[in-house]
Amino acid sequence: MVIPSFRIFSLSCLVALIAVATISPVSAQDATTGTTTNTSTVLKPSLKTEASSSSAGTITLSPVRIEKIRKSKRVATQMAKYEWLDKVAAADPSILAAICEHPGPAKLIAKHRHLNKLAEADHYLCRRLTRFPGATKALIHATYCDYVVALDPEGIYFAIARDPHVGTVLSSHTMFDEMVMTNPDLARVIAQHMR
Repeated sequence: MVIPSFRIFSLSCLVALIAVATISPVSAQDATTGTTTNTSTVLKPSLKTEASSSSAGTITLSPVRIEKIRKSKRVATQMAKYEWLDKVAAADPSILAAICEHPGPAKLIAKHRHLNKLAEADHYLCRRLTRFPGATKALIHATYCDYVVALDPEGIYFAIARDPHVGTVLSSHTMFDEMVMTNPDLARVIAQHMR
């Protein structure tokens, strides 16, 4: 690919201007008082995610839209597989709500290795995951199930009422004793729905 020479020239001019602005600040002298003031501007990086080119040759940046994740199962699956999703969710918890609109990505969230950090970012994660039977099954087998249930027990109550077998599997969880100690109503709900 051949890059036009005027773009290289304008890019090199821009780099030179940035270098000069950061090395030597521009000083302006007030005509009336004779004092010198520093008018250099501080360049701050912009945190944007998507870039699109406009017709004028400038680049405009726009943030990722939550609606795109909410509407597209493929994008939601890609986000659910992201290893550092907990960092993204800490910055914007509405991403978890958008991902959990789909059953497959919700199941991937329930199997995520940083499930405890995801639950800390979004306290309603248990309700979002237990909407779907596959995600519920993955959640009750997860290592940090006790942490997710402790933050939002209403979701697991709903799952036990829908399918009593969830209560049976949950009672065989290694952390079930701690779950009952932190939330005694869980044992009552399980006993109420046992057959």
